[in-house]
Amino acid sequence: MAPTPDGELEDQILGKIATLFEQTLSRPPPSSIVDLWKEHSAIRRILDEVSSLQARVSDTDKRLSDSVRDAEVIKKFMAWADGVEVARNNNDSKWSHRCPCSRHAMMTLDLAKKSSLLKKAFERDPIVSGMDNVGLALFLAVHWLQNEKSKWHSYISILPNSFPTPLFYTEEQLLQLKPSPIFEEALTFYRTIARQFCYFLLAVAKNKIYESAQRRKDARNTMDVPIFYNAPFTVYNFTPRLYFWSVGTVTTRVNMVPSENGSGDDGKAIMIPALIPLLDMANHESVVTDPVDDLVCYAPADECAVITSHCDLEAGKEVTIFYGCRSKGEHLIHNGFIPINHQKQDFFKLKIGIPKSDKTLEAKKKLIEKYVQNVYCTGNIFHVDLYNYPEQPFPLDLLMFAAIFVCPEATDAAITKPEIRKKGLEFLKTRFSLLKRSYEASFDALKLTQVGIDGDAARLKAGESEILQMALTYCEKLEKQNI
Repeated sequence: MAPTPDGELEDQILGKIATLFEQTLSRPPPSSIVDLWKEHSAIRRILDEVSSLQARVSDTDKRLSDSVRDAEVIKKFMAWADGVEVARNNNDSKWSHRCPCSRHAMMTLDLAKKSSLLKKAFERDPIVSGMDNVGLALFLAVHWLQNEKSKWHSYISILPNSFPTPLFYTEEQLLQLKPSPIFEEALTFYRTIARQFCYFLLAVAKNKIYESAQRRKDARNTMDVPIFYNAPFTVYNFTPRLYFWSVGTVTTRVNMVPSENGSGDDGKAIMIPALIPLLDMANHESVVTDPVDDLVCYAPADECAVITSHCDLEAGKEVTIFYGCRSKGEHLIHNGFIPINHQKQDFFKLKIGIPKSDKTLEAKKKLIEKYVQNVYCTGNIFHVDLYNYPEQPFPLDLLMFAAIFVCPEATDAAITKPEIRKKGLEFLKTRFSLLKRSYEASFDALKLTQVGIDGDAARLKAGESEILQMALTYCEKLEKQNI
């Protein structure tokens, strides 16, 4: 039997979370990748310490770890699916050509907003109400905690207990992503989810404070009802792993369906995120062309989501869908894998910073805003995407950006001088060359066809290295043309 929770244990948990949130996560992330990595390791350590404290009185993490997708769990899910109108051709192993799932079988944002357990959170909290996937993740966490009392228990029981996205990587696995920009993106995403967890756990802690106030006549009615007062969350059962798992589930499996309640300015129903049982188990299919109709879509006339195959299917053949036009990095962050036969939808996220000490920084920013459309700015950092199109891997206005970057005067007249344009092109060549060199020996070409994290990291970096070579070759071509 688990020990009875005590105030000292709760104080330890909340003390660590409050310190982490106030001293680290409520502040902007470090600009240096080295400092971001150090911060990441510290965040992990503190969350692990919190998880260990929570495990003294809560079985949340043990239940997640012990969950299995065995034959009995699958059998129960199939029986549940039959009862909620998820068509599967009345056969446990074969799908129909057109696989429908009725709306009332789905976990949607509409239902999350109407739930009495989260109603106050959606009404009063800007993060829950403003970030659709976050709201759906909390709804999933609520129903996971309800266990067999949840309508979706059979569906939730067959979900994986972890996901192969960088959000669940070990530190050693994350380091395999270097020097890709996806390494920094993965750290930033982990940081965001950790920040949300801390914020929500501190909100959960207000339940006890509120109840204490209600027992004192002098304090009664002086405090608003906490946003999670009706939810099953406690300081002990709302663990980092439960929230990360909920986010991972939504990130990897979410589909969009039309809302029953909201509509846009054009009168059409707005699209909202949903978890669609059975249909969200369809694997990705790499195709030569980009299909429009192979995604899970919604059939308003039948009030159900459907998968419609783009080809005739034989009995027993797997039904697959196209996950969308995503880069290798997007596939990894959102789906947890990089297709071995990935198509052309790939790009490299290039960042170039102008030192804050540069006295012409503000003048250059104004020139970039005036003349450059395809480069956007965050502070003193400028971003542009490079594509794997050999004919033109980057927009030509990047040349104007480069001229502004290297120009010592930062005036309209100065940036158009031929020598400045030439110097700017040389700057780009040098930057692309140095970046490409950083990829040398960073991956094993023999792993390019492997399934798993090693293969994903190799495919990611091989693709980005190719794009950088295209950009470098394109610069050399422009140089010869004297552009």
